[in-house]
Amino acid sequence: MESLKDKVAFVTGATAGIGLACAEALAERGAKVTVASRNKAKVDATVDSLLEKGYEARGAILDVSNIESCSRAVVDTVREMGSIDIVVNNAGGTDLKKDTAVEDLDLGYFRDVMELNVLSTLAIIKASIPSMIARKSGSIINIASIGGITGDFRGTYYGIAKAGIINLTKYVATQYGKQGIRCNAVAPGIVMTGAVTDNLPEAVRKIFKEQNALDALGQPEDIAATVAFLAGEGSRYITGQTIVADGGMTCHNPTIAQIRALYSE
Repeated sequence: MESLKDKVAFVTGATAGIGLACAEALAERGAKVTVASRNKAKVDATVDSLLEKGYEARGAILDVSNIESCSRAVVDTVREMGSIDIVVNNAGGTDLKKDTAVEDLDLGYFRDVMELNVLSTLAIIKASIPSMIARKSGSIINIASIGGITGDFRGTYYGIAKAGIINLTKYVATQYGKQGIRCNAVAPGIVMTGAVTDNLPEAVRKIFKEQNALDALGQPEDIAATVAFLAGEGSRYITGQTIVADGGMTCHNPTIAQIRALYSE
């Protein structure tokens, strides 16, 4: 396991699901982790849990829908911790009741989704770059989605936003690589977070598993392991890339399952 000792990590949406798994993975490798989220009680509980395990952690109350809140949380981290070496932009989302197929879209909801997903990521990166430039080192990891690469029957705005994050990743990598800053994205497929288990029926989860090349659905720790790799020196020659971690969902011809069944008859 590669050491991240003395590195300062900033993780958004870090009190549950993928964000929590990332915070734990980075802390386990020795990083000093800032747990950033909007719910103070959950932030405090997560920090306490990390401290009890012997890790170094602090909390930051962060509303990713507010640009000033994003910038302030990063600036406070640099002031208190001395630097910021690793940024994991995990917080985001959408309301699928509003984020539908194009003909049914609430156009007024577009701005909300872009601010929650893209603008917050941009604001956090912008606030982090000066400290990274000063140290001539930094790794920024943006959590995208296969929804930013493929199409779907709903989640139109979310897909647009995640596609934006994928391209933002390339721009940051291009503009700041000479200053020692790397920027990559991870695009998960279905991951068995609490949100998924609470909102996706078993029948839907079964369809996803059948379509995966691997006979499994993702766990938060799977994404966290990829993030931890991108945070460390072992990935020092990787930048501007989107690592797809989807169990092989998007690597194959979508007709495979039906054709396989046809030939096995």
